[in-house]
Amino acid sequence: MIEGFQPADYVLCGLAAVMAVTGLFRGFSGTLAFALATIAAFFAATFGWAYSASLTDVLWMRGAGVLVATLLAFGFVRLLVKKTVNCLLAQPSDALLGCLLGVILAALVLLAWARSGAYLEYSVLAQGLAGYVG
Repeated sequence: MIEGFQPADYVLCGLAAVMAVTGLFRGFSGTLAFALATIAAFFAATFGWAYSASLTDVLWMRGAGVLVATLLAFGFVRLLVKKTVNCLLAQPSDALLGCLLGVILAALVLLAWARSGAYLEYSVLAQGLAGYVG
């Protein structure tokens, strides 16, 4: 055990390891496509929920419409990015860059946590980074 680490720090380190391994198997194109598709799905859900309020007042219909729009945005962006980037990279470099991108995404999760300032007492890593980001 590393001295001073909280349980949340071990979860963050485990998240970085899992994201690195999945990035290695997905490759750069798959990892980048997943990250960009997740962002597109978030925006589709946010704007879809706000827009659907003018169309109907029935919550389950709004939720179903937003779910369909979110899944379509996720699938379309993922397919587009994966096919485009996959044509540009050779297989070994794709896998290694995917591993690196997985670690970078895990670091961005830590950076977002430190930037938010929420529940920093649960993580030594987030507390240390908050001093630089804050």
